[in-house]
Order: sequence, then C-alpha cells, then structure tokens
Amino acid sequence: MSDLLLRDGRAVDGSGRLDVAVSAGRITAVGPSLAAQGGARVVDLGGRLVSPGLFDLHSHVYWGATTLGAWPDEVCLGSGVTATADGGSAGPDTFAGFARFIAGTARTRVFGFVNLSRLGMTGFQGAGELVNPSYADPAGVAAVLRDFPDVAVGVKLRASADVVGGSCLTVLRAAVDAAGSHPVMVHIGGSVDPIDTILALLRRGDIVTHFQTPKANGLLDPAGKVHPAARDARERGVLFDCGHGKTHWSADVARGLLDQGFPPDVISTDLSATSFAALRPGLVTVLDKWRALGLPLADVFRMATSAPAAAVGKDDEIGRLRVGAAADVAVFDDDAGERLVPWLTLRAGEVAWTAERKGE
Repeated sequence: MSDLLLRDGRAVDGSGRLDVAVSAGRITAVGPSLAAQGGARVVDLGGRLVSPGLFDLHSHVYWGATTLGAWPDEVCLGSGVTATADGGSAGPDTFAGFARFIAGTARTRVFGFVNLSRLGMTGFQGAGELVNPSYADPAGVAAVLRDFPDVAVGVKLRASADVVGGSCLTVLRAAVDAAGSHPVMVHIGGSVDPIDTILALLRRGDIVTHFQTPKANGLLDPAGKVHPAARDARERGVLFDCGHGKTHWSADVARGLLDQGFPPDVISTDLSATSFAALRPGLVTVLDKWRALGLPLADVFRMATSAPAAAVGKDDEIGRLRVGAAADVAVFDDDAGERLVPWLTLRAGEVAWTAERKGE
C-alpha cells in the first residue's frame, strides 16, 4: 500500500480546509497544510468535501442467495460508502455463506444483522419469513452472534403483519432475548400492534428502522403528532434509522418528524437489487433528500458515518477521520449545495472508485 496525501479538502462539519495523510491502510495525520512525506502520492481535492467513508447501516447485499441481494461493491463504493450492514437477509441457517462469500470477498466492509428466521430472506418473493412461527430460531441467532463476531452485529426483525403473520410481540421478545448485548433492528410500518407496545420492548441501543414510514402504526399518530412513546424510547437510548427503501419513504412524514424536533439518528438506504435503480448512486441520494428537508450538511454526514459506526460498536475503526483509524475516506463535489456528487472513494487507503475511472 503506497503512502497517499489527500490535499486541500473541505471538512463536512464546516471547520475549514484539511488534508488527510494515509500510510499502510491507516490515517496517519489530519489537518490543514500537511507536508507530503517521502514518495507519497498527492491527490489535489480542490476544495471538495472530504468525509470518512460512509456507512450504510441498512442494505440487502446477499447477492446470489436472495432476490433482493445486490453485489455490495456495485452499489456502495460509487456512492462513497465503504461499509454496509445487511438488514437480515441471512438467518442462522444461511449466515455462514453470507460471511464467507459476501463479507469475505467484497471490497466493501460488509456486516450483517442476523434474521430471527432461520431461513432469513432466502427465496423471498413477498412471503414473510416468520409467517410460520417455527422458523424463529433464537438459539441459532445467539450461536451466529457468538461464532461470527467480526461480521454479525445484531438481530433483525421485520415486524409487519405480512411478515410475522399477525402480532409481532412474541417474536420481538424472542429477538431481544437472543440478541443479548447486541442491538435489535426492528422494521416498523404495517404492523397490527400499536407502536407504543413495540417500542416498549426495546432497549438502549436497539434500532427502529423505516423511521419515516407512512404505513400503519408508524411514529406519527392520526393527528400527525409524534407518539409520546417514540420520545420516551429515544430518551432511554433507542435509535431511529431512516431505512429509505421502496415503500417506507414519505417526505411528508419525514417533514412532520423534523418539524416536531424528531430527526433520525442514522440515515440508511434499505438498498437492494430492486431499489438501486431509483436510489442510484446510493446513500448520497438519501442524504440529499434529508438536506432538502432542512437537515444541515454536518448532521447528514454524521448520521451516515460516526453514528452508524457507533450503533454497531465499530467506531474505534471506522466512521471518523482520525489518526489510527482505517483509511476509508470519501470525497464529494457539492453541486450548488443541493446535490452530493461522489468523486473519490478510498477503502483501506487504496483507491476503490473514482468519478473518472469508476474504480481501479
């Protein structure tokens, strides 16, 4: 790995110009006007935005095993995303293949939330993976979390009635028990259970995804007010994730939440092979939507870098531009302050994608 100096970038938090020095896959210095050391290659950023590599906390990238599975390198690196967490495509019976053939071979860092269903979403064609309750496998989930600590970061449950065949509360309790100290990511929207009963079962660090869903039993009550249970959950440390997806994005709901002082904690895509065309080039499309609704630039970047990394306990390695961290870096043009245009993606200090060459 050659030494590299990214020169004359612009910090996404508005703090000014900065350079980033990289050696052996790690960040060795961050600050203004750094001197190039030895034979370091210098890349002039020309005042472009420089950020930690983005972390898409909710995607579907079990390529070849699920109908939703996109190949991570095709849908991540060109959007400045250097890490992603699959949202429950693999269950206990299928997670070993996910860890070996997806996380183990992709250039993108790939983690995974383990589906409570032993089958995960393998063969998913609109049928719920927990309609048959015998598919729930808490013991298998706990074993995956133990046996794949570098890949498995939590447990995933889709709480919609068409997935669980009715009430989600029994399987949600099972997911929480199986997770132990790991977070549970709960997909809301379309449940038969009131949102307050779902949120009451969640703990500090658990994650509610599809934060702005317009579907039944979302976070806004019939009068358009944020449910008190949502505020209570946030107060005790439950996190709220965008999880844009195909049917869970509502600008009106998102605006209503923001207007009432209830922004997301994390911004993710719920990106899949079927949604990528609409979200191309990926996560930055969703960041732009939140900016258009009024979230500041610094906030949307934090919600797509350090916040998701912290949510799954990976913030010691990724999510920040700091000395010693992995040299996962993304550079963007900011088109008139309205649209982020990916320009360069570094993964472990090596160029993984550029706007000119579409990768190396």
